[in-house]
Amino acid sequence: MKTYLLAWNPKKWNWTDFAEMSEKVTSGDRVTSRWSCGNSKNITKGDRVFFIRLGENPKGIFASGIVLKGAYVDQHWNSDKVVAGRKGTFVELQFDCLLDPETDIILPRELLLNDKRLSQMHWDTQMSGVSIPENVASELEKVWESFSAGNAFAFAEEIADTEAIYEGALRRISVNSYERNPDARRRCISHYGTICVACGFDFAKEFGEVGRGLIHVHHLKELSEIGKRYQVDPIRDLRPVCPNCHAIIHRRKPAYSIEEVKLFLLKRS
Repeated sequence: MKTYLLAWNPKKWNWTDFAEMSEKVTSGDRVTSRWSCGNSKNITKGDRVFFIRLGENPKGIFASGIVLKGAYVDQHWNSDKVVAGRKGTFVELQFDCLLDPETDIILPRELLLNDKRLSQMHWDTQMSGVSIPENVASELEKVWESFSAGNAFAFAEEIADTEAIYEGALRRISVNSYERNPDARRRCISHYGTICVACGFDFAKEFGEVGRGLIHVHHLKELSEIGKRYQVDPIRDLRPVCPNCHAIIHRRKPAYSIEEVKLFLLKRS
């Protein structure tokens, strides 16, 4: 198995169903796609692929998958080139991770360029289908596994999946936790933003682009006490909080309220 880099530039191609596809992948659905692989004709079934977003911020790796059908020639993805009779080379793949750069933190370009394990690769490619050297691919897998697993920063109180935004169905991992919905998180952040409602901390302001979109989502109702499925309202039931305030909130059973955490901070000032 070899590893290849596929590129996406939003300025050149509008991925109209991106959010929908990302939600399905997050929910565990089987999501496949056809993608241009430039001039590369060496990609075969079973090869590993990573997607990098270039052209506009945020830039970095946001997806990964496995090739289902190796390189083949078909009608070009660019309609202007189709008129000119041009063809393109494509692969078909299945995603195992698809982060939405509008709502999720992606593996930043700065890390790819500055990490000694990864910097041997030329990441600012203008072409899809570039081969990633085996030693770099091995290190990328390790970084990506850790990064993508922690991207949602999911505590037992945070969100994970289901499609109808129903929460509270108990599942067993290594400890009991409750199923959560990624769409609920997105809707909460879309309404309230990514600044902590308790202390006002803004990751993007403090850390720059690498902190863009980073925030926990706190559930005002304790699901462990609800013990049954119910329909969550992302605006009424959820609030964005930073990891520090989130940890303080759940420092006690029952959890502290956001208003109580604000009072703790006021007493310190």
